[in-house]
Amino acid sequence: MEMPFEAILHELTERSGASGAVLLGADGDMVASFTASPALEMDLIGAHHGVILNIVRDAAERLDEGPVKAISITTGASRITVCSLKEDLCLVLVMKRQAQPGKALMESRRAIVRIEKELGC
Repeated sequence: MEMPFEAILHELTERSGASGAVLLGADGDMVASFTASPALEMDLIGAHHGVILNIVRDAAERLDEGPVKAISITTGASRITVCSLKEDLCLVLVMKRQAQPGKALMESRRAIVRIEKELGC
């Protein structure tokens, strides 16, 4: 039986057409994950992209741009969306390059609302 966070990430992955999703704590440790492909190492993918989000957060703070909501990274084969949550958590969504980034971002925002509700935020 899936725990609440895993169920939310499972639904997010299916609704967005992603390959997997991971929820990371402030320290970069994996809180929960779901992958449609066992070959994806979501803990490693998430940790690396969590570091990138922290760098972008720091740059935005130095420029007095306000909090970073999300960043998107596109490679030759994939798209990775990293979204900020309350409590210094982040959500990383991995999808094929052909996936619709707008839909993924919208579904990520829906998942974030549910995750934050589970956390009592």
